[in-house]
Amino acid sequence: MLLDDSDRCKLVAVMVEVDRILRPGGRLIVRDSMETMHEVESMAKSLHWEVRKSYSQDNEGLLFVEKTMWRPNEVEAKL
Repeated sequence: MLLDDSDRCKLVAVMVEVDRILRPGGRLIVRDSMETMHEVESMAKSLHWEVRKSYSQDNEGLLFVEKTMWRPNEVEAKL
């Protein structure tokens, strides 16, 4: 069953909650369409998480992300 956009959760809200729950070293595995995978990958990279991915033949993939212990340095914090 395919869901339209009105049936889906807001990815930003989901990623905020995942970031809140996961501790550094915690992992998230996402299995979804390539479009969703690209969105999650972009958000995970902006959070400075480590990202690995794998693709299948039917426009679906697996995304493996690991939360890191990143903190902004003094220069980044002033921007």
